[in-house]
Amino acid sequence: MPTFKITGPDNKVYRVSGDNAEGALEALKKHIGAQPEPDKRDNIVGKADAFARGVADTATFGLSDEIAAHAKSGPLSVPAKPDEYYERGIYAGKYNPLGMIARAIDAPFASETKNADYEKALAEERAVDQSDYDNRFGYRLAGQLTGGVGTGATLAKAGLSPTANAITAGRGLGRVAGVSAGEGLALGAAQGFGSGEGVNDRLAKALIGGSSGLVLGGLTPLAVAGVSKVAKGAAAPVLARLYPENYAEDAVTTAMRRADRTPQQVADVMDYAAREGQPEYNVADALGYTGQRLASVVARNPHNERQPFVESLQRRQMGQGDRLARALVEGFDAPQTADAVATGLKASRTNEANKLYGAARNQATPVNVTPVLETIDKTLSPGINSMVNPRDRIANDSIEGALSRVRSMLSDGNSQITDFDALFRVKLDLDDMITAAEGRGANNRAFALNEVKRAIDSALEEGSPAYRAANDTFRQRSEVIDAVPVGSAATSGRQRADDTIAAFNQMTPDQQQAFRAGYVDPIIAKVESTPMGPLTNRARALTTPKYEQEFPAFAAPGRGPELGRRIGREQRMYETANAALGNSKTADNLADAADFNQFDPGVISAIVRRDIPGALMAGATRAINEFQGMPPSVIERIARTLMETDPNAARDLLTTGTRRLSRADQARARVVAALLASQTAAPGRVAP
Repeated sequence: MPTFKITGPDNKVYRVSGDNAEGALEALKKHIGAQPEPDKRDNIVGKADAFARGVADTATFGLSDEIAAHAKSGPLSVPAKPDEYYERGIYAGKYNPLGMIARAIDAPFASETKNADYEKALAEERAVDQSDYDNRFGYRLAGQLTGGVGTGATLAKAGLSPTANAITAGRGLGRVAGVSAGEGLALGAAQGFGSGEGVNDRLAKALIGGSSGLVLGGLTPLAVAGVSKVAKGAAAPVLARLYPENYAEDAVTTAMRRADRTPQQVADVMDYAAREGQPEYNVADALGYTGQRLASVVARNPHNERQPFVESLQRRQMGQGDRLARALVEGFDAPQTADAVATGLKASRTNEANKLYGAARNQATPVNVTPVLETIDKTLSPGINSMVNPRDRIANDSIEGALSRVRSMLSDGNSQITDFDALFRVKLDLDDMITAAEGRGANNRAFALNEVKRAIDSALEEGSPAYRAANDTFRQRSEVIDAVPVGSAATSGRQRADDTIAAFNQMTPDQQQAFRAGYVDPIIAKVESTPMGPLTNRARALTTPKYEQEFPAFAAPGRGPELGRRIGREQRMYETANAALGNSKTADNLADAADFNQFDPGVISAIVRRDIPGALMAGATRAINEFQGMPPSVIERIARTLMETDPNAARDLLTTGTRRLSRADQARARVVAALLASQTAAPGRVAP
């Protein structure tokens, strides 16, 4: 219980104690007209102690008085338990070992006066705190704020502040504000709970502290960001010229963060591109959209690196056709044209056929052409009799004429050929007749001749067992050759991807490879024939839904994914060039004029047109560029970084910027965490 003493006019000392000591003291003062005894803490030591108590108050979330009281009343002592405590529950029984152990453990620390000592010490601590609040408010408040700052900084450094972690991770301002509001709610509630007395009071103050912390937590990151933006903008026009490399690194690193990439990831993307035949892939491409926006800034503002930057993008885009053709050749494993592949396959088939058919002739026996003649006579009936005893003078049609010619090579009406070689020569002549008929569009004649050919093949197979194997081999090689034009036809938009893929899957491996040669040849020809230009995008034609389905299915085994990546990179490289060089040339013209004139041509042009708002906007744009720290010296360094194609050099450049930005983020995170902790402490601790 608090105790006060005062000295009366007669130098007599009066003491007042009890729960209502303060009220009694005031009544006594009025009664005796005495002056209170001088405050012994009203000195440097007392003020320092008031500051230290304030620090401890917020650092312990308002529990410092309870902690001090516990320490004064015996830090290791506990209230002594009555004997009946050890005679019930799990401790019941005179010889219960659990009860005996509990008594032995409690005995050295049990205190009959613990509760009374604690209450007395707590009253003394709170009396001192109240005195500091009444008489040394500034020192105590400063201590409380310092304790809050220290708590926030400690939490941030230890990685226990969600807000600091969100800032360090580069999260957006909105997300940081949301996380900060949640942390403010938790800290404010903790401070309010620690400042209360009793369960109900603690819960009420926790509610008040949490509500205030929620609001303050959400506003703190916004306020810090605003102040930081203004301060950085005010210093940018000067510091950007003194330290252009820092501002350039910050700009590129910020773009990298917005792209959600790390320096190592950017380097890996570039290294992968180089290993897959695209060493031109640079940092701007690897950063995606944010890199393209930076490239636009670089290409549309005057600086010494502008021309090399633009020419680099133009030259790279001019080579897109060659890179795509190489990617298609390697992706489909088709280094030769379709005609060259077909010619080679035909030559190989001829050489193999000569060997196989030669072996078949060596093993041949006499042949029987009677079944062949019967097949012909089905159409020419009554056949030879009509030629011997003509009914009329009507000429044969083309089919009859062709069949008659074949029949005359097999029989003169009295005798038939039996020699295997002679029949084989007839078969070769018949092949030429069929080819000629198909070439002239005489499909019906070709059909009739093919029936005769099948009969001759059967006769030859009967005459030589090896002929069947030779014929099967010839047919298989022919089917491989036929797959080349089938592949070429599959590129047509009139053929659905589902149908072409199904047909491809039914082919043998040799047929599939021939199909690939026929398929990719017209695609490469289309890519190579597209008019050249610095902003021509040849990759666009390869990204249709049909090709997106067919390329992975038709590509050489294991090469489909790489082909898709290479085409995707070519599309990305075009997007980078288009963002920097495409669209209206007005911005380029203004940049050129600004490079040769002292005054901004956009402003002058607007004034001449009496477009005052336009002049103000043009001037403001230029001022914003300076305000944001983007003078030519900074843009030059950004250009060199964006054009970098060496993965290792890019990683080193981006890592340097990331470290600098991370240090700035960590400092800002600690500031926000410190402000957050000190502000949320106020609702629960500053008020009496």
